[in-house]
Amino acid sequence: MSTKKVSLRSPAGNLNGVQKAIAAGADVVYIGLSLPNSNLRNYSGLNFTPEEAKQAVKMCHDSGKDFYIVINSYPQPGEIELAYKSVDVAAEIGADAIVASDIAIMDYAKKNHPDMSIHCSVQTGSANIETIKFYHEQFGADCVVLPRVLTVPEIKEICQGAPVDIEVFAMGSLCTSFPGRCNMSQYITGESTNSKGICTSPKFLTFEDEGKELSVKLNGVTLNTFDNDKLDPALHVCKKGHHGSDAVEMQNEDGWDNTYLVNKRHICKGRFHNTATGKVDHTMHSTVILDILPILPQLIEAGVTAFKIEGRQRTSDYAGHSTSVLRRAIDRYYADPENYSVDNAWFNEVSSMFEGMDHSTGPYLGR
Repeated sequence: MSTKKVSLRSPAGNLNGVQKAIAAGADVVYIGLSLPNSNLRNYSGLNFTPEEAKQAVKMCHDSGKDFYIVINSYPQPGEIELAYKSVDVAAEIGADAIVASDIAIMDYAKKNHPDMSIHCSVQTGSANIETIKFYHEQFGADCVVLPRVLTVPEIKEICQGAPVDIEVFAMGSLCTSFPGRCNMSQYITGESTNSKGICTSPKFLTFEDEGKELSVKLNGVTLNTFDNDKLDPALHVCKKGHHGSDAVEMQNEDGWDNTYLVNKRHICKGRFHNTATGKVDHTMHSTVILDILPILPQLIEAGVTAFKIEGRQRTSDYAGHSTSVLRRAIDRYYADPENYSVDNAWFNEVSSMFEGMDHSTGPYLGR
């Protein structure tokens, strides 16, 4: 096990999120730019202009924290120059690293900004030592974010043989797909997650009043239905049938409970009729929380360099609370590794931030 304390890396979708993550104890804050073709969390109102990113990097550096910019899109024909612009901005404002997935972007960064650190995004799907060595040798990558498909023993083997720092997800949403390989969004809507930036874009989402039921549909495919008589009165605004970007804006203006309906937009988290069982249920994936608190010592002792919190698309309060919980857990471990324990209050804090209530260690303890 390394003698250096594991790094805590937190997301932010705006300057307030950066501030809250720093105050809560993040070692690194990572963000995305609002420039076209730059990152895979391309939500309206999210991400940073170059000027905002410049303010954010100053906030981090003034507090002794590092600052990363995520450039993890896969540019389509005619878009690569736009992605290169994001790399240039990251270098110009003094970002400590870019987190990239496309090898053309990594190659451009290495050749044009050799002093800037390159990290491999989880989107590269780097799940073995040889792949990690390739990114290190060809592009100078010095950190790799592992996909959420590996067990602790597999992570330990990679940590022992990899020539780079190893970062793993510690908290956030779980995905049913191997990172960077999901085609469900493209199949249902015609827009790829890996090029358009978000899973099943809200612009395809509709709420349709069908008499006794409210149906939540994605591009005409019913994801979920709710009994109107049992629907919380606060949520009846959804019955107006708002569509597209209006849905996201109305969520904030009219106080929608986004944990109840809006986050049901993902095709993989919808409820469908299972012909094998005859039941309507979460056929592919029920919403759960990735939470490594119970196995934090095992991951640290496996040799990981950093814990990553998922969620640049979430609120600034989420950035602060999730960072605070993990900060306390990490510090408790290093203060007394043999007697590390998890406070029940930590679980409650984590649960309050997500649409799901069930905690999971994902595949870390076995597939």
